[in-house]
Amino acid sequence: MKRSPRHDPPKPFSNDPFQDKDALIRALFNQAGTGMAITLLDGRFIKVNSTLCTMLGYPEEVLLDRRLENIMAPGHWRRLSELSRDMLAGKPGHTQLTLECLHQGGKAVRGLLNLAVVADQAGAARYLIVQIQDISSLIRTESELEESRQRYRALSDATFEAVFISSKGICIDANRTASILFDTPREALIGIFGTDVIAPDYRSRVRENMLTGYEMPYHAVAVKKDGTRFHVMIQGKMIQIGGREVRVTVLRDIDAQVTAEAALRENERHLRSFMESASNFVLFRLRHRPETPYQPWRIFISPSIGEIVDLTQVTDFQSWLKMLRPDDRERLLAAGLKMLNTHRLDETVRIRDRSGSGWRWLHIISVAVRDETDHSLFFNGIVLDITREMEATTALKAREKELKERTESLSEVNTALEVLLQKREADRLEVEEKMLTNAKSLILPYLEKLEASRLDEHQRVYLNLVESNLNEIISPLSRRMSRHYLNFTPAEIQVANLVKQGKTTKDVARILGLSTRTIEAVRYTIRRKLGLKKKRSNLRSYLLAIDGSDTILDGSGRIR
Repeated sequence: MKRSPRHDPPKPFSNDPFQDKDALIRALFNQAGTGMAITLLDGRFIKVNSTLCTMLGYPEEVLLDRRLENIMAPGHWRRLSELSRDMLAGKPGHTQLTLECLHQGGKAVRGLLNLAVVADQAGAARYLIVQIQDISSLIRTESELEESRQRYRALSDATFEAVFISSKGICIDANRTASILFDTPREALIGIFGTDVIAPDYRSRVRENMLTGYEMPYHAVAVKKDGTRFHVMIQGKMIQIGGREVRVTVLRDIDAQVTAEAALRENERHLRSFMESASNFVLFRLRHRPETPYQPWRIFISPSIGEIVDLTQVTDFQSWLKMLRPDDRERLLAAGLKMLNTHRLDETVRIRDRSGSGWRWLHIISVAVRDETDHSLFFNGIVLDITREMEATTALKAREKELKERTESLSEVNTALEVLLQKREADRLEVEEKMLTNAKSLILPYLEKLEASRLDEHQRVYLNLVESNLNEIISPLSRRMSRHYLNFTPAEIQVANLVKQGKTTKDVARILGLSTRTIEAVRYTIRRKLGLKKKRSNLRSYLLAIDGSDTILDGSGRIR
């Protein structure tokens, strides 16, 4: 059965609050801002106030049916029970602990607990007075504050800029980047004046900006511990910290950026000088306008354009196009539209020269580049005057054509001469062969008969002279022919000599004015007479091998 709360009868009101001690104690107990309870020595609740009930989420009657250990986390109850046993054992005074209580909903409630022992008149312990102050929000606030400090320190140390916090120009804190940037320990930076890390020629401006609260970014030059100077961008802001006004200053190292910008400006200066002094070529930069694709916006064109065209006749892109040859103009416009996709143009066109009577050849090379900020399309390119090259190329092609025609004519003449020479050689061989054959058939037999007849000494001398002179006449002919040729007909000898020279059947037929079938028949007869009818020997190789290898004269000089 649940115990009903005890209600004492009201007592008469007294003007002295200390005379009505019970009412005063009851009011303090019930209206206390901290949770309060009176328990027996075993931890059973006998009195609880409304603050404790609200703190733990229990109705009063439920708490009065529980013990102190029921609202404590296990580990924390052990700590409290140990301390209460020490107190009950006679140790005087009271104790205070930070413990974790259990809310009825299951969540943990961090509390600051005060425990006191109440003794009777005999001095024996009778009750325990428990006070629990909910410090969950305080602990949470401290935790969040610490976490915020850690986040601030992490962000401050992780940033690439040096961060200083100063009061009246004196540094009171700095981040890790500042220590690295100036090669100085953080502790050594604290206490210095803000301008101590600034180059002397910039200190007055920095000091003025610090003291006046200037908040816009500005450029200055800082100095490291070893005297190294480097460019920085500085920006500061006044803020309140702990009721005190301080200045947060951020320094960003822009030394590489300043150096790069200086180099870029120098390169731009040289480039512009180069573009403005260009000769025999023109540099240009145009901006594409989608609403008028055939009328790009001119950003820059080098003055050397005046060396190519009459500028009084060119007012815009369209007037420039009209000066091109019509077929070149259409081709260039088509290439320009294609360039919007391919981002490259490479065309050769002809344009009216300054006199208006002739044409100049231009080689146009352009690349489309898209701007990264507004995605605008720009055409950067060069125009080369290649008139001289094209004129030289045209003249060279005409000369090459002329040379080709002459070469072909000479080739035809050479072919005709070669045919004539071959014909002449064939005729010469035929004459020589006829002379040798006639000598063999018409003269030598009679000389042999005369030699066998009875001749006197004078007649034999004359016969020897005739035979010797005849040998001198026909010996050059006999050296060019072997005995294998002597049974050849003149036509067979002609064919054999041409085959030996490497002529094909068609070549021999063309030279001799005969059909290829006739030449093939003669070749067959030659192979038969040479004993090559059933052999695979090459006829030309065989003729070359036997040519000049045998003699047709015997030991006495007679022809056999």
